[in-house]
Amino acid sequence: LRRSSDLVYLKLAFLSLFRRPLRQGLLFLIIALSCALPVFLLQMTGGLYRGINRAVEPFPILAGVKGSAYQLILNTIFFRDRPVGNISYETVETLRKGGKTSAVYPLAFGDNYRGFPVIGTEKEIFSYQPKKNAPPWLRLSEGTIFEKEGDAVIGSETARLSGLSVGDTFRSIHGAAAQGRSHDHVSKVTGILAPAGGPYDRAIFVSLEDVWESHHAELTDGKGEVTALIVSPKGYKESMQLLSEYQRNKDVQMIFPSQSVISLYHAAGQSKEFWQILVISILALSLVITLLVLYWSNAGRLSEFALLKALGAGNKDITVMILGEEALLLFTGSLAGWLSAYGASVMAANMISRHAAIVMDTAPVPEGLLIIPVMTIAGTLAGLIPARMIRNKDISGHL
Repeated sequence: LRRSSDLVYLKLAFLSLFRRPLRQGLLFLIIALSCALPVFLLQMTGGLYRGINRAVEPFPILAGVKGSAYQLILNTIFFRDRPVGNISYETVETLRKGGKTSAVYPLAFGDNYRGFPVIGTEKEIFSYQPKKNAPPWLRLSEGTIFEKEGDAVIGSETARLSGLSVGDTFRSIHGAAAQGRSHDHVSKVTGILAPAGGPYDRAIFVSLEDVWESHHAELTDGKGEVTALIVSPKGYKESMQLLSEYQRNKDVQMIFPSQSVISLYHAAGQSKEFWQILVISILALSLVITLLVLYWSNAGRLSEFALLKALGAGNKDITVMILGEEALLLFTGSLAGWLSAYGASVMAANMISRHAAIVMDTAPVPEGLLIIPVMTIAGTLAGLIPARMIRNKDISGHL
């Protein structure tokens, strides 16, 4: 009988949500907004960190002219800032013959087409696998790669945003500005890459020979200069040997981009901790505000509770009804808050990715998903306090 009675009052709690649509709608909105803000912050910060890490992953070691390591990373990986300078192709041959690398991929920057960077490289980069047993980083989706002079392969986002397709021709512009002097050299799109999920989806790839020819570069043994090198070491031991060796080199620097990014994370550690504390504080404050609103809402229903008592309902029955109603509101409100925050974060990430070099990860952050059960369970358990306060009130005068 007790179980049957509890089910009756739980049913009353469910029906109560629809008998006062304005009041319950406001409570629902408060709970949803209380959950949405911390979820949105978690999604944006998590997506940013994962996006940066994914962009750096294909670059185990980066080599370039001596200068600012961060400028080399920003230019080569994220297409920001100007190239530090160029190095001789002889460095590529030295590294390949040194026995410490499994592969070396040269990159030459300096041109663009409608704001999309034009990168000179070699055909072998399209078979480069940063992770073993994984597909190539720059995988061809359609067309062919560098079969003859003037061939160009474009990234998936370049194709989508520029409207270029296989068979189209274009002339690159010298420098990083979208407008300027066009080269006489004509390039033809012969291939389109599958999405890589990073800045290189917005690139245009041509052969090194085409870059040297368009810039009328001075060649030595048929080779010119390059801007940066992706160096894939044979192992950890070899990578440390290379780093030690090139620390003494006066012309070329060699860096681990992942270490530089970690250093940036550490430098911004206070900022990251601030956001974590802020999210927790907002969630705790939201929970307190929600409980206060729920208490005031229930305090305005004393006449309803007095009538239930007069009809035979006990204190436990009223508590069950109050907690059941709170649990339903907290669950549906927090779920709606998470859905709206996640949707907003996906839209914001897409907007940022269209105007920035970082492609933000939009996968749900696990910590954000925990807000739904935490808000529901903690809020319902904490709801025992206002429920007890309501129960202990003398409500006989409200009949």
